Amino acid sequence: MSKLFGKIAVVTGGTGGLGRCVVTRLLEQKARVIAVHTGNSKSEVFLRETKQRYPEFSDAIADVTEENNIREFVLKTIEQYHKIDILCNLAGGVSKKSFIEDITADEWNRILSLNLNSCFFLMKHCLPIMKKQGWGRIINIAAMPALKPAATRGSYAVSKSGVITLTQVAAEEVKEFNRITVNAIAPSIIATEENKSWGSEADYKKWVAPESIAEMIIHLCSEAGGAIHGQIIQMYGKV
Repeated sequence: MSKLFGKIAVVTGGTGGLGRCVVTRLLEQKARVIAVHTGNSKSEVFLRETKQRYPEFSDAIADVTEENNIREFVLKTIEQYHKIDILCNLAGGVSKKSFIEDITADEWNRILSLNLNSCFFLMKHCLPIMKKQGWGRIINIAAMPALKPAATRGSYAVSKSGVITLTQVAAEEVKEFNRITVNAIAPSIIATEENKSWGSEADYKKWVAPESIAEMIIHLCSEAGGAIHGQIIQMYGKV
């Protein structure tokens, strides 16, 4: 039997470059996967082909920056599947490089909402379910700039630092639940097709393959990964 047979997995950002890899690997491990996305037309081919190949795959359109959207999504998921075992918070975004004095309030709030608030809302509404059922896995995506701050990355670094602290706080809050774990992965640059436009082949060979992150997530979700808790797993490649 596969590692995750019968588990219900929610993957935000599930149609992005990393999300597609994670969704596919979870499905290969026999989890039932719900990919949360914004409804971008670029996702249509992936969604159609994945549904044809995996009957246990479904998707949901939701704005992860709006708590009411998340509350409604979680309620519908529980009505249909009666549980949520795995939460992969992959939704997020980057900001253009700007010195602090040049960051607008709108851009600051947009990045914090997309990267941090989205994790908070999903965790807020999924953690009570996991506590009630006595089993759960939460994996958040942080980033190298949160641990190695750099100039002109202010809003992004701060938002991902918040993800790290939120992960650590949640890990402390579920310590009494032996079968619930909360961790974060902090990659450098993920070598998705979208990101490869930023650099040359020599650059992205040093980056982190999305498949490598997906494999780490599979391990964290497994019973064998149950001893890993409250950790910020650095995956920097050769950057």
